[in-house]
Amino acid sequence: MNILKLNSRRSFIWNMGAGASAVLASAAAMAGGETAASADPALQVTLLQEEQALRKFHQAFEQAMNKGLNEEILGMFADDAEVVFNGGVFDQRNRGVTRLYRDRFQTAKTGRTMPPAPGFELAADEQRDSLEVSADRMSAKAVFPYSIQVGIPLESDSSLVAMARLHGEGVRTWWEGGVYKVAYRKDVAGNWKIGRLEYETLARADYRPGKRYAQPISVARMATRFPEDPQGPDALV
Repeated sequence: MNILKLNSRRSFIWNMGAGASAVLASAAAMAGGETAASADPALQVTLLQEEQALRKFHQAFEQAMNKGLNEEILGMFADDAEVVFNGGVFDQRNRGVTRLYRDRFQTAKTGRTMPPAPGFELAADEQRDSLEVSADRMSAKAVFPYSIQVGIPLESDSSLVAMARLHGEGVRTWWEGGVYKVAYRKDVAGNWKIGRLEYETLARADYRPGKRYAQPISVARMATRFPEDPQGPDALV
């Protein structure tokens, strides 16, 4: 599935060649300064290869979210990973992170890439991505913009909502834009995994693709932890 563009100036499909100079600059900084990195061409090449691998890894994450491939998504996280979403911290891949992506996020309703709501597009500086790989190539930090649909089940005991749920509906959805703040690290097999993922929301709007207008909305931050809330976070921010 193709990843939708945020706008004409920015695409979620990364252009490796266009970002090469920025990659080398960040690699130099992580390696101990531009002078040290430029004196070691082999290190520059290796760090560039690692960044390209991480960008492809992030593409795979977004594509899995688009398709609702929960098990594939969960396999991208480290065992002790944590995800910060809407004021809640979901801890440990097999516990909190699974609860978030398998139970709380509605399949095909949450996390799918969608165009920004009209009038709510992210500013140019908010659309910039960045990625830094450590000199030992065992960890990395990144910031990637996102423009997604978010959905949560409607909280109502009405018969209409109950009937909607039986047909896969009964979900309140909205558009959300912001940035992923990601910390990566390699596992013992040398594969990149997500150690920490934070959804930093910059804008929300009541919007459906194809409409010409959107209205701002507010969404209450998570206030109840697991197990009192079966789909709740392990901690609150």
